[in-house]
Amino acid sequence: MSGFWNVSMQSKKKIGLFSCVAFLIIVIYIFRLIPWRSYNHHGNVFEYDEYGDGDYDERARIDHARKHIPKWNYTKENIGIFIRPRHDWMPTPKPTKFVPQIVVKKNEELSFSPSLPLPKIEENFYKFLEQKDVICKQDKRLGFQHDGGYNVCFSPPFGLKKPCLVYSFGIGNDWNFDDAVSKIYGCRDLAFDPSLKDLKNHNRSNLITFQKIGLGGRHGINSKGWKMKTLSQHLKDEGHTKSIIDYLKFDVEYTEWKILANILSDNSLDNVKQIGFEMHTPEFLAKFKNKNNPKHATVDDYLKMVKLLKGLEKKNFRKFNHRRNPFCEYHVTYAVKTYFSCYELHYVNMNFVTSNYTIVEN
Repeated sequence: MSGFWNVSMQSKKKIGLFSCVAFLIIVIYIFRLIPWRSYNHHGNVFEYDEYGDGDYDERARIDHARKHIPKWNYTKENIGIFIRPRHDWMPTPKPTKFVPQIVVKKNEELSFSPSLPLPKIEENFYKFLEQKDVICKQDKRLGFQHDGGYNVCFSPPFGLKKPCLVYSFGIGNDWNFDDAVSKIYGCRDLAFDPSLKDLKNHNRSNLITFQKIGLGGRHGINSKGWKMKTLSQHLKDEGHTKSIIDYLKFDVEYTEWKILANILSDNSLDNVKQIGFEMHTPEFLAKFKNKNNPKHATVDDYLKMVKLLKGLEKKNFRKFNHRRNPFCEYHVTYAVKTYFSCYELHYVNMNFVTSNYTIVEN
């Protein structure tokens, strides 16, 4: 009787064990039938929106995640139902390899023959202003986003990095550009403007110095009584004849043509990496300076302006940006067209592009 009882007890234990195992199998089977779906935005199995608030936690089903990471590389949560991968185990993404490349544009050849009629010369001139010679993928406007700001190319090998040096001619009580290059990028900024009557030579900050001197086509005192210097003289007086000038900016209200004629005649642009300036046509003078004696550009005027701008190209400067000044709009009745007498032009010096860069024509 005792033997029979012992056998019965063993059978009961086996039956109980079998029942437990069967119950667990049923539970697991039902658990696996639940339609687990990922609510994340890119289907990464290691992310799960636990609270439905768009904040994706790095979690996954334990049975799924075990296929992707070693058993010893997780921590159990919620009684083993979810696991969280260890951040120190996750592979570090490889940095994007920088490929030195400069993309230049193949532009339409525009004719500037003196024999062309004025409307055609004028049309070609404004087409020429709006042609980009090189693509700058990191083109940023510093300072005021409208009139007063200037574009800087930050695509390598250009940009503004400490220690950088900026020459800024023509402030007009707008310090946004100068403050940006100094405060954001830590550049030393030399600012000049002889037209500011109430302002004396001073240090605006540790990085910005101001002098009441202008940039001109020659040395001396102009008709307004302002002290003027050429760019080469400014560089000499500041001890920068051999220094890299990261950015040269000038807004001098139509004097830019005399300045361009001067700086193209010497080597003062050799160490300048970028130029930004506002150019003006005679229509600007007619609208803003001499309303009683309006003057419109002639064929000779356009040819002279084109020659100077092409002189920058001969120095290996290439235009990466242009911007119309909407306040300088004017109309021509003989062509029934609208043009702008003020343009900001921005150039990079291609002489700073080293031999490891590939020039790609677009």
